[in-house]
Amino acid sequence: MNRVKAFTLIELLVVIAIIAVLLSILMPALSKVKLQAQDAVDKNNQHQFALIWRYYTDDHEGFFPLRGSGSEAYEDGDVKLKMVRWEQCLIDYMPSLDRQIIFCPAATKRFIDGARYPYAAWTVELADELGGGTISGSYTVNLWAARPESDEEDPEKFYATPATRHASYAPILMCGNWKDCEPEPFDTVWQTQEEMVAEGWEPTVNEMKRLCHDRHGDFVNANFMDLSAGKVGLKELWIIKWHKKWPRTCDHMPPGPGTEWPPWLADLPDPCPE
Repeated sequence: MNRVKAFTLIELLVVIAIIAVLLSILMPALSKVKLQAQDAVDKNNQHQFALIWRYYTDDHEGFFPLRGSGSEAYEDGDVKLKMVRWEQCLIDYMPSLDRQIIFCPAATKRFIDGARYPYAAWTVELADELGGGTISGSYTVNLWAARPESDEEDPEKFYATPATRHASYAPILMCGNWKDCEPEPFDTVWQTQEEMVAEGWEPTVNEMKRLCHDRHGDFVNANFMDLSAGKVGLKELWIIKWHKKWPRTCDHMPPGPGTEWPPWLADLPDPCPE
């Protein structure tokens, strides 16, 4: 009689074990490749946004939108929009097929659909004057990049135009948890990642919390007024030039008087070594 050739149980277990070992070796590499791909897409989005802002300022005599203290549209001949509605200021510069660039590739699901910070996209209402509806995204604009209104408390802080000597380290837009921010050097950070997930972001206070997150690990991607785009270390968020009066020194590090970096940030590279 002919014998039927087949794997024995031991041989089958050996094959399974080999496959498991190979998967354990490959999975970290595949995860790293995925993160690198997300990072590449994110940087490309940031670069596209830098160009879009340049197109906008070229069409508006070299200026950013008016700062504004509210989110409503305002009348000045044709309907225009304040900086707090930046997503609508730029909507005509983003063809409908390209509006995915408003999403960081690591945060495409909306918070209102169940996503959790820092991997959640925000959603806002659009002005009725320009069609209404909603728009979502996961990038945060620097509200100091704007033309100050006459009643601003400190108008000298603002970058009215991208033509500034600080252009290479003055951010316009960055990965973030809300659509805009107005950071200050004394802003503090989350003490734990769990606190970030639970609270999301705080309006009007400590707005650096909208930006200091580990969506990409120990850095966030940003674009700057010189059209460059690249990585900013989480601790470096306190030494780039958010507004014209921002101290580019280490005197205010770590953030907050008499404070230390929280544990989740403590071991990250220090931009201000002693």
